[in-house]
Amino acid sequence: MKNKVKIGLLLTLLLIYCLALQFLSNYICDIFIILIGIIATNEFAVMQTKSGYPGFKFSAQTIFFVMFVALVGGVFFGLSAIYILLIEIALLAFSYLLIFVFSAFLFRKKMEKDEFKKITNMNTTEFAFFKTNNSFFSVLYPAIFFVFLGFLNHIQNIGFSNFNENTSGVPMGLFGLVLLFAICCLTDTFAMIFGILIKGKKLCPKISPKKTISGAICGLVGGTLGSIATYFVFSAIFADVFAVAYFWQFLVIGIVASVVAEVGDLFESFSKRRANVKDSGDIFRSHGGVLDRLDSIIFNIPIIFVSLLFIFG
Repeated sequence: MKNKVKIGLLLTLLLIYCLALQFLSNYICDIFIILIGIIATNEFAVMQTKSGYPGFKFSAQTIFFVMFVALVGGVFFGLSAIYILLIEIALLAFSYLLIFVFSAFLFRKKMEKDEFKKITNMNTTEFAFFKTNNSFFSVLYPAIFFVFLGFLNHIQNIGFSNFNENTSGVPMGLFGLVLLFAICCLTDTFAMIFGILIKGKKLCPKISPKKTISGAICGLVGGTLGSIATYFVFSAIFADVFAVAYFWQFLVIGIVASVVAEVGDLFESFSKRRANVKDSGDIFRSHGGVLDRLDSIIFNIPIIFVSLLFIFG
């Protein structure tokens, strides 16, 4: 319990650091997002390999870096969100094709270092699809979600004219990050504390034996409170802009995001169990890796982004 509290405090400090960077400059915050995105993508790629689904080494991390730089470049040169999105899709398609071609050329060498029995009887096309799809799974999760975190960071700078006009003078990128972290962190905290105190029936014993239904319910309450509290704080400071937003909207966001946070936690537990590892990484030493700490946040990034566009757009 003491160790969990320590790592919780460390994560809180990191999140506060991220918010401080965002307050100073969106572009400074981008550097922090790139760093954690590369580490998280690498952790998942390693777990993929340990699960018997190896991709090209460092391919997912490289694709994420290129996509994120393209996003920042698009924002810097004033491109609209549509153009930036089309560029990102084009980069994804080109990367997939490039990796597929490399995989086909490497087919002849696969038998020289065949560490996985399942590829022994594959022909060239099957092998190419196998390697390419494995590489891209680490792009779809978690890399794409960290690209969306970049979109959330620059939500006021990517050409949503109505949104920009309606939220003028309000740091909506900061608000989005605070909302995201408040919901997910309080979901995790309430689930952990009250799950230990109340105990009871297990939520998904085959995937995560320690998680309980009581913890999940309390986590839902905590995340919803986080959403509502964030809304009230910012609406008190920026009353004019937040006059178009309603309490019930953030109540719904809190409920949905809390459920998604717990689903993300379970997905990470499933991925680790499939890879037969205790933690996704060791950057926090005995407390695991970046994915272990941000698993509940990742799936919620696009949800918060789209929700803000819907409410204020």
